[in-house]
Amino acid sequence: MPMLAGKVFHVTPTSNMNAIEAAGEIKPNLNYEWGSLFGNSKNGFFRLRGCVSFFDYRSYGSQSWRNHAYKCTPDQILRSAASISLLVLAESKHAQLESWESWKKEEKWSQRVVPVVEAGYLGSVSVEFITEHLLVSYAIS
Repeated sequence: MPMLAGKVFHVTPTSNMNAIEAAGEIKPNLNYEWGSLFGNSKNGFFRLRGCVSFFDYRSYGSQSWRNHAYKCTPDQILRSAASISLLVLAESKHAQLESWESWKKEEKWSQRVVPVVEAGYLGSVSVEFITEHLLVSYAIS
């Protein structure tokens, strides 16, 4: 986790990487055609807005981050996927992220969001805006 401090990143099963690379972009899951391994995101705030969801670790280690980080962790889908890809968003695109605070301001209480550690990027995210691809797998010893 500390190596992700200060970063904003999207997490997907590595099995999705061929489709992302072929399309040249990470597409929002607006019609829920890909489901989600992150639990029930059918009513996900950012998904319903046509956004790609990102983990936002820019406030990593702060009290507010610690209060919410356990609610959804990047590695939780390793229970269902052999490996995951963490795709780090270029800092030059951080200004285009929508904060979870929109959920609070709009009082979208029936929609799911992870306060502080989730952000949304409206529309597709070109792979040219991905600066790092970290591959994580669960090793059994």
